[in-house]
Amino acid sequence: MKIERLIIIFFALLFISTIDVNGQTRSQPSKKPAEKWIKILDDDEAVAIYYNPKIVTDKAGNHIVWVKAVYYNEEWQRYFADMIGSRSLVYTTKTKAKYDKDYNYVMVRQVLAYSKTGRLLHNTGEDSSAGWYPVNASDPVGIVGEYLDNLRRKF
Repeated sequence: MKIERLIIIFFALLFISTIDVNGQTRSQPSKKPAEKWIKILDDDEAVAIYYNPKIVTDKAGNHIVWVKAVYYNEEWQRYFADMIGSRSLVYTTKTKAKYDKDYNYVMVRQVLAYSKTGRLLHNTGEDSSAGWYPVNASDPVGIVGEYLDNLRRKF
């Protein structure tokens, strides 16, 4: 008899845990909304470059921006895979970049590398040891920095 009561209590608690604060039954956990990315370059052969418009500005006036690059060229995909020691090619990178207030200098804070299927292959973790370097159009972070600087100057 005690076991039967325990089983009933267990299933009652299980059912109650599926009801949200409004009394509605939750069928599935809510999914995180998709990230929004703004494309600023796509050359159809090598890379497409995006940035996330949710730019955070810290107390010092520096801008934290996520930069995404999608690599079409297998040489670049293999190059990044070799850099992280992965057998899987790297199709996408997302880089957390910290720009100064005028977008003249940048510090790479974190880099994430993804496979073609979107599987995370590598995460450098949060790090600022690389220091600041001048923004230039030689890489996705530099291209985004120059783009955002031009936008800033227009307003």
